[in-house]
Amino acid sequence: MKIKCITNLAKNIPPEILTNYTSPTSSIPLILDKQYIVYALSEYYQNTWYCICDESYTYHPMWIPQQFFQLVDNRISRYWVFSFKEDLDKNRFFFGFPEWAIQLDFYDNLTDGEQQEVQIFKSYKELMDLEFPDSSIPETAQTGDNEWLICPTCLDAWQYNDDRDALVKCPKCLKILNNPRYKNEYPRLMNK
Repeated sequence: MKIKCITNLAKNIPPEILTNYTSPTSSIPLILDKQYIVYALSEYYQNTWYCICDESYTYHPMWIPQQFFQLVDNRISRYWVFSFKEDLDKNRFFFGFPEWAIQLDFYDNLTDGEQQEVQIFKSYKELMDLEFPDSSIPETAQTGDNEWLICPTCLDAWQYNDDRDALVKCPKCLKILNNPRYKNEYPRLMNK
């Protein structure tokens, strides 16, 4: 799932949503028109919240109300599962990777910098970062044959024949490239 920032000013958001979150005079560390990958999705204070890596990202994502964004690609990650989280005597919906969805204190441990949770998040983040198309990535990996891709930057070749991820990462120079084998099974689900 990908979203685009349409405001980074809290004053543009209804005050009832900002209750217990931030001051109406503050700005959120987001860049206007930038697209962000959603790493989890949940309900909180009767509102939908996206968990993203904002501009202050170090090792854990932040929860931000959906009113700051426009949905760009509404396909959910193949790494997500659905669960309910107990909160204030209510069950709220939650979409995220299994460890986060099942472990009640996963996010608390992640924000506390616990090594296991940080590593789990980092691993899923790397997978999800390659999952959906990114219009800011200009270059495409070259196909060598049915089994190989070639990096146009460093000319390294690696075995890769998967067509599920929109992006690939060169194992040598670590450059992110468009996957020439990508097959978008649901192109109509992408908003323009």
